[in-house]
Amino acid sequence: MNKQEAIEIIEQNKIKLSRLVETNSGANSTQQKIKLVDHVPLEIVVNTIDKIGLKKAVVPRFVAEWIESEKSRKRRLSQALSSVFDELELSLYIKQQLGDYTEIIARAWLDGYEVEQEQLYTVEIPNPNAIHDDVYILGRTLSGSIVIWRSIGRNGNKNYDSDFQLTESEIKQDFEWAWQWAKPVEVE
Repeated sequence: MNKQEAIEIIEQNKIKLSRLVETNSGANSTQQKIKLVDHVPLEIVVNTIDKIGLKKAVVPRFVAEWIESEKSRKRRLSQALSSVFDELELSLYIKQQLGDYTEIIARAWLDGYEVEQEQLYTVEIPNPNAIHDDVYILGRTLSGSIVIWRSIGRNGNKNYDSDFQLTESEIKQDFEWAWQWAKPVEVE
């Protein structure tokens, strides 16, 4: 968490309390001035300060989805960790980690996480017998399906929009044979 995020959390948790600021006593009466002041419970301030400087764990999308699924089932961290090897994809990920997997998942669970940005690729399918400038490329339809598109007259323009930038799993799901022509999208 950075300083700005901490400020936002503290601002969101402000409550108004009345505070006695002045008392005037006369012969027959007493007047008190009360002022509303902002107050943030000490526990919130301390917990927020403790998190400043902590980097959120970066995890793959499937780990983030697993954490959210476990939390939605109202499971505790210890319960979730005890069944972590029941999920095939998650157990393969854990076995590839150099560090302590429980620490990575616990940090993500407790301090929040960022979802790892998957590498994106474009796939142009070559046509050596073409007599035109058209290009055949894998792309996403409005419904989210991956299909082969014919892009007319590209003339070397390789700046494809996000509908033509796909993850490895999207490509291999139905077009594993086309993976050989996948080219990584360069992040700017």
